Amino acid sequence: MPHPRSLLAIMATLIALVAIPATASAKSSANGAPAVKAHVLKANKALKKFKRAVRSDNDSVALSQLTSARRQTAAASKTARRMAARAGTGASSLVAANSLTLAGNQYDTLLEQITALVDEISGHAQLVTAQSIPSAIAGKQKVVQILTGLLNKVPESARGPLASVITALSVGDATEAVNLKAALDGGTLPGNISAIVSESLAMATQAIQMAFDTIKGILPMLPSIVQGPLGMILDTVSNVVGTIVPGVLNTVTGLVGQILGSLPFVGTASGGGLGNLLGSILGDSASPGAGIPDIGSMLSGLFPGGSTGGSGGGGIVGSVVGIVSSVTGMISNLLGGLLG
Repeated sequence: MPHPRSLLAIMATLIALVAIPATASAKSSANGAPAVKAHVLKANKALKKFKRAVRSDNDSVALSQLTSARRQTAAASKTARRMAARAGTGASSLVAANSLTLAGNQYDTLLEQITALVDEISGHAQLVTAQSIPSAIAGKQKVVQILTGLLNKVPESARGPLASVITALSVGDATEAVNLKAALDGGTLPGNISAIVSESLAMATQAIQMAFDTIKGILPMLPSIVQGPLGMILDTVSNVVGTIVPGVLNTVTGLVGQILGSLPFVGTASGGGLGNLLGSILGDSASPGAGIPDIGSMLSGLFPGGSTGGSGGGGIVGSVVGIVSSVTGMISNLLGGLLG
């Protein structure tokens, strides 16, 4: 299942696209939106074959499928970036934002796979896999940067959802950093591969930490309900930049994802939910989502004997205000315990 940040990014952009006129939607055929979707679908298919090949020790097939996944991901990004460069204000900027989100989400998927499998492959295929990591990190950063530049082009009503997309893609989790640290800790990587993975870990960690500054800049554009909690996290993290280990970073970014997941336009109540949404964007080949993990369960896991702000037996209950209020009250203790 895609991780919460990916699901959030897709859903948050869709809410902005609801207002796109039918004529603008029709014109998307000319500006590249269908091509982005096609590249993403092909990239995902190749990544699935890559994973199966690695697990079956078929390095030659793994290398071929990784090459295909990288090529298709880069093509999706290039097309989406070209759309953004040509977009004006209004509907065209929203179509470009949607395509960029799909491309950024695809870089996330690519990163998650190659960082998880770099220590399970061997030979030349392992070298290529390791070398793919820095370019994927840079590719995603470029997408996020251009998405941020679209904030002033999209209609004002869409800026909150788009700012949520940017936050989710930038600092919604740190899976790649955790995967890279685990690969290094395993002690099985050849020296040359270990060096690349180590450099990639530093790059991934720095990219996320730098993104915290970006999010500070767009915080006023985020829905007001999450500005307070996110501001607290950003202020705390800014005091320890450069010292956060991957495991802690993943917990902090995971909390960001959970807070964003409490937004009304991200919820998965009735109406078909996340599975139908993913299907409507990427077609039947997309894996249905099972919903955003609830914030109550996350806090229960971090504080087994503590309160979760009245979330009861799990699941998000009560109002969004109540949820975010509970999170706000725990952020200082959470970060203090992790970073102290």
